Amino acid sequence: MVNDDVDALFSLYEIYDRNRDSILWFLEDFKAKNYEEYKQQYHGTTKDRCHFIRVCGFFELSGTLVKRRLIDANLYFDVFNPAPFWQKAKPVIEGMRETRPFIYENFEILNEMKLKWAQKRTK
Repeated sequence: MVNDDVDALFSLYEIYDRNRDSILWFLEDFKAKNYEEYKQQYHGTTKDRCHFIRVCGFFELSGTLVKRRLIDANLYFDVFNPAPFWQKAKPVIEGMRETRPFIYENFEILNEMKLKWAQKRTK
């Protein structure tokens, strides 16, 4: 099982690294404060909208794997931190959920798991 977790971690890191431009855009340049601003600023199939979808999709995939215990949560959270991404995405996703109630639910669950994991850690 350990080898499977390591393989999964390396695969996730490869996806993360391949999308580093989207990760950096999300942290540095993404400014929408709610779904309405998101639709106004990033409507259509703009490059920035693709960045948003890549980042949220990565953490949605990660959340699915961690939730289903297909990768060890301790191993995952030692490498990845969804919290700053979730904080920026949350108001937009909440607006999206008016018409798509389950969009990015595993991203949200992943963030909740990360917060609980961080509280249990010893200093």
